[in-house]
Amino acid sequence: MHSLLEKLHKDHINLDQVLTLLSSQLDHFYAGRESNFDLKIELMEYLEAYADQGHDPLENRIFNVAKRRMGEQRELLERLQSQHEGLEQLTKQFRQSLENILQGGVMTREELEVQGREYIALQRQHLDLEESEVFPVVDRVMTEEDWREVMADLPTYDDPVFDAPDKIRFHNLFEYLSQAEERDDA
Repeated sequence: MHSLLEKLHKDHINLDQVLTLLSSQLDHFYAGRESNFDLKIELMEYLEAYADQGHDPLENRIFNVAKRRMGEQRELLERLQSQHEGLEQLTKQFRQSLENILQGGVMTREELEVQGREYIALQRQHLDLEESEVFPVVDRVMTEEDWREVMADLPTYDDPVFDAPDKIRFHNLFEYLSQAEERDDA
């Protein structure tokens, strides 16, 4: 597998970890247990900062080059690119809902949970489709020349949590992840 696809695969593992944490926070919230809204908002900010601004643009760049070699499967790449746009909007919408509640806005637990669960499900379906169907085909059809073209115009953006940690901006997320590592090591 090409190194860029390996990087995207690693990103997907990290994104799944973030989605699992978000799902757990929604479980706590819906059950009426303590739920950290600052952490949930940071999770959504991370998804905006990296998935929407770094990860997806890299995928789109690869998909644009791969489309030339995909034949009938070209539509699948176009659908994924369209999903990137839709997921970006859903990310912002869910973050805004969380911020609204934190600032005293009114939304039922059920409404927030449905919005969050739908978001998580759509993200996971999208990641699964890329992993199971798209990445293997892209890796098979793209040539070294195609990869050089992608690399020549590569959007550069470090993952602000897993690659180039921004411990100030994502303080709550880092605190939670370090506590989870300590629990795993114990």
